[in-house]
Amino acid sequence: MADGEKLRRKMIFPYTFTSKVVQFPFKLHLKKHWMFPWFIGATVIVSPIFYLLQKAANSEANVKLWAEKRRKEEEHYKHKWD
Repeated sequence: MADGEKLRRKMIFPYTFTSKVVQFPFKLHLKKHWMFPWFIGATVIVSPIFYLLQKAANSEANVKLWAEKRRKEEEHYKHKWD
C-alpha cells in the first residue's frame, strides 16, 4: 500500500451484510426480473396507505375506544373464571 495505493479486490465470499449488498447484481434484477421493479413500485404506492392506517389506528380516540372494549371484555370474562 505504498504511495496511497488501495486494495480493490472483491471478496471470494461476501461474509458481511454490507459486502453482500455491494456485490448484489441490482442492475441485472432491474433489467431481467419482472418482480423486482413491481415490488419497488408497489412499495411506493402502498406506503402512504399504510402510513394513514397506522396513524388512524394509533390516534388517541382509537386507543381510548379499544381500552374501553378491553375493559368490558375483561369484566365479562372475569366472572367465568371466579
